[in-house]
Amino acid sequence: MNKVLLGLLACVITVSIQAQDNKIYTSNVDKLPVFNGKTGSVMNDYIIDNYRRPAGAPEKVEMEISFVVEKNGKLSNIEINAHQRITSKGVEERPVPPSVKKEVMRILTAMPAWTPASKNGKAVRYKEETYVNVMDRETKAKEARESAKEAKEMAEARDKKIRESKANGKVYEDVYVDTRPFFPGGDAALISWIKANIKYPAKAKEKGVTGRVVVTFIVEIDGSLSDIKIIRNTAPEFKAEFEAEAIRLVKAMPAWDPAKIIIERTIIDRTEDVRYRYTCPIVFI
Repeated sequence: MNKVLLGLLACVITVSIQAQDNKIYTSNVDKLPVFNGKTGSVMNDYIIDNYRRPAGAPEKVEMEISFVVEKNGKLSNIEINAHQRITSKGVEERPVPPSVKKEVMRILTAMPAWTPASKNGKAVRYKEETYVNVMDRETKAKEARESAKEAKEMAEARDKKIRESKANGKVYEDVYVDTRPFFPGGDAALISWIKANIKYPAKAKEKGVTGRVVVTFIVEIDGSLSDIKIIRNTAPEFKAEFEAEAIRLVKAMPAWDPAKIIIERTIIDRTEDVRYRYTCPIVFI
């Protein structure tokens, strides 16, 4: 009787271990599966490199792909479905043409082995789900050229706007903007930067002379600083030395975040960078 019970218990343990071994993970692993040492857009890139667009197929086809990376790195349980896009009219779904689906399935089933996921030092099965925008290499190259051209045009337009703004753009102050300009990291970072970079005039330091120099400057829309002026200097001596150091400090500062005004209030407000005259006290103590 005891032998029978022990036999049944062994069977239960074996079945439990096998079930655990065949578990498909979607999280809670020590290492995720990778292909050629890469994650992220690796699937999209691999498909594009190997895709042969079927006759009559669109240049680009969006789809959702899911698959299981087995313990040996091979792919199984491959599913290809239409990508759902949320539009103003609701959820839009464009079916994947059968010829494209067949071509992508060909690529995936012939894909070299991945490095499988691991947990507690052992390889485990892992399910991946990813969005893919399928296109051939020629279409990808054309998109890259168009993106580069658009980026260049935007940069040129931005440079032109900066030049025009510096030449004759309106300068804002105080309450006339929605967001004031700021030093990278904010006021605390500005104070720390000044303390780390200030060079106290030697003769003034020897005599224990202190002072407070108030500087104003324009923060341009590209974050650069211009039109630096001294508007107050409380030092009883060495005024010229204190002012020269204050101006040097401002000229040495990194680019700021420019001021902004809201030009259109929506769910996400549209803003525009503007010039702003900023007042900054520099203390010599």
